[in-house]
Amino acid sequence: MNRQLIVEGYLSDLGIKGFDLTSSEGQVEFLNKLQAAHIARHSFNSLAVVIGNELPLDLTSLYEKIVVKRRGGYCFEHNKLIFNVLEQLGFDVKLALARVVYNRDVDSPRTHRVTLVRINGVDYVVDGGFGHLGARLPVRLEHGVEQPQGKESFRIVIKESGEHCYQVLKDGDYFTLYTFDLGVYTESDCLVGHFFSHRHPTAAFVNNLVVSRKPEDSIYSLRNGEFHWIIADGTTVTRLTTALELHEKLTQVFELDVDVAISEFLFNKFVQDNS
Repeated sequence: MNRQLIVEGYLSDLGIKGFDLTSSEGQVEFLNKLQAAHIARHSFNSLAVVIGNELPLDLTSLYEKIVVKRRGGYCFEHNKLIFNVLEQLGFDVKLALARVVYNRDVDSPRTHRVTLVRINGVDYVVDGGFGHLGARLPVRLEHGVEQPQGKESFRIVIKESGEHCYQVLKDGDYFTLYTFDLGVYTESDCLVGHFFSHRHPTAAFVNNLVVSRKPEDSIYSLRNGEFHWIIADGTTVTRLTTALELHEKLTQVFELDVDVAISEFLFNKFVQDNS
């Protein structure tokens, strides 16, 4: 399947049409629409990892999995698809690999893929694959500048080492989700992080059922048997107790095309066995 057909199908699926990329303002507006629509429609999840499926990263396979089959995925899948769409549309894109640190001073491997997009001399971090704490809109690479996005706020600061810290406002303080640099990375570099993330026995995605989706006015998040529904007024936490409840969440809330048998397997492995 050629890239232009993938771009057209992807944008049509997101409901994005009639855009103008001839001005920097139009390009920024397009980026905002794309990231917000992507994370609202396509879930971030570890389903294919914990089931043990192969996770090819060629563009056709990603399009089939995420757009056609509605299976979602994680950063190496979501953000590669977005990268290729933007590149095909003529955007100035650069691949970056980040270390997920969750506000800790730890030596983490580069297991998170993001896209840097330069528009009129300004870089934007486009990330459609981080999960429920990720931004709905691209974040400008302007150090220390707070960037409110509805009820959330993000910023990027720089460390003495030169690493950039991608931060979200959490419980009144800025919390570093991941760090990244502006080095040169290739698709081959991504294969290492991708393999670790979905094959290494200690990797978080191998050992946990993780699913999230961020529509416009709420956040849905599932980790093993605990489901969170986050809205402006607060958070509702539900503990799942049956495979049917899990199946309903996966298919109705996260809009995943999942067989009942798969839901039963996931419940037995990640909910019942951990209760």
